[in-house]
Amino acid sequence: MDLEQQWTNAANTGVTLVTTYGLRVVGAIVILTIGWLISRAIYNAIRKLCERSTRVDPTVTLFLANGARYLILVFTFSAVLSSFGIATTSFVAVLGALGIAVGLALQGTLSNLAAGIMLVLFRPFHIGDRIETGGIVGTTREINLFYSELDTDDNVRVIIPNGKLWGEMVKVPSRNDTERVELKFTRPLSDDVDMAVDRLCTIVKHDRRITKVAQIGIDTVNEGNYVLVARVWAPRREALQVRFDLNRAVKEEFQNRPPRREEARAAD
Repeated sequence: MDLEQQWTNAANTGVTLVTTYGLRVVGAIVILTIGWLISRAIYNAIRKLCERSTRVDPTVTLFLANGARYLILVFTFSAVLSSFGIATTSFVAVLGALGIAVGLALQGTLSNLAAGIMLVLFRPFHIGDRIETGGIVGTTREINLFYSELDTDDNVRVIIPNGKLWGEMVKVPSRNDTERVELKFTRPLSDDVDMAVDRLCTIVKHDRRITKVAQIGIDTVNEGNYVLVARVWAPRREALQVRFDLNRAVKEEFQNRPPRREEARAAD
């Protein structure tokens, strides 16, 4: 009789536990699922809404969408705890104390977070800009809260902490439309300097892509040669091709070495 009573009590206890906590577990799963679906829906809605306007930068779009998503997930997790009867006020206090400890341990990570917020607010560069920092040159593809992603010229994805982008010097060449191209050519001392400069000026003036000629002259004089330099301005997208074309044109022009000063006077 005692054994039957014990089995009966155990069965009643099991039913009570399943009825009480089983429903809570099912409810927690439902809350998590609904919260996750809502966070995804709001994330996509904010992105689509911001992408309709050309005035909203993609960086701000991602920041707002991710912020709204994580905020909803935090409320969802708090609702799950409430369903199990855990007081959220105590949980918030525990999270605060834990946050201080984690903050001290993750100072570098938090600095990257602060730098990410500053990058979003002040936008020193945008997604799609070509930047140079820490010896790395590439095109900005994504700016997250903690890190940013660049694509280099050889199509390599580089992950840079935001603290590096905010705390160090960053060059943004793509912000301006033109770029200065500097060309140097080594010529023997026997060449006529005036004739060499005139021929280089003629080549430069014939290139219609060049918007401005800064300087053309002698850069340095060495023991057996001198260096002829030309500094010109060209549209940024065509600057590299301008360099290639001018190098080839000068090479072909000076293929047959110009007459020396004495030979030119004798010919006259």
